[in-house]
Amino acid sequence: MTDSCPISSELVDDRATRLGAGLVIVLTLASLGLGTVWLPLLLAVDFGLRSRGWNRLSPVAQAAQALRAAAGLSPTPINAGPKRFAALVGAVFTLSIALALHFHQTRSARVLAAVLISCAALEAFLGFCVGCKVYSLIQATFGPSRPAPGPLGFQALPARPVPLEHP
Repeated sequence: MTDSCPISSELVDDRATRLGAGLVIVLTLASLGLGTVWLPLLLAVDFGLRSRGWNRLSPVAQAAQALRAAAGLSPTPINAGPKRFAALVGAVFTLSIALALHFHQTRSARVLAAVLISCAALEAFLGFCVGCKVYSLIQATFGPSRPAPGPLGFQALPARPVPLEHP
C-alpha cells in the first residue's frame, strides 16, 4: 500500500527506524519520570527534523543508525514518505505531552504518552508503523484519485460545456 509516495521519493533505513522507536520509548518514559517539559520538547524538535527528512540533524536518528551499525545489522531501505508522516504525528504527540506537563495536566500527559509509547512499541518490536498505516489510508482516500491540476493549478475544464436541463 506504500509502494509510491507523493511526499518523498527518498528511502530510509527500516531497521534504524525501529531502533529509533525504541529510543523514543525510553525518552518518553524518562520525560514522564522526570516530569520536565524540556525533554518532550526536545523530542518534538527531533520528530520535526525527521518529518522534514533531515535525519542527519536528528540525534535520535543518528543514535539509531549508530546502534544498527554497532549491532552489525545491514540497512533495510523503505519508502521515507510514510515514516515522515509518522514522525510528524510523533511531533504533535510529544508537543502535546510537553504542553500537558507545562500546564500540570499530568493525567493528560500520561494518556498521550501511553498512546505514543504504544505506537512506538508496535514499530520497535513488531515493525508495525501506525502512522504509516494512517498515511496509507489517507493516500487511498484522498491521494491519486483526485484529478491532476492544470498548468495554472486549476483543474482542467471539460472541452465542451455540459448542457443544463431544467425540470
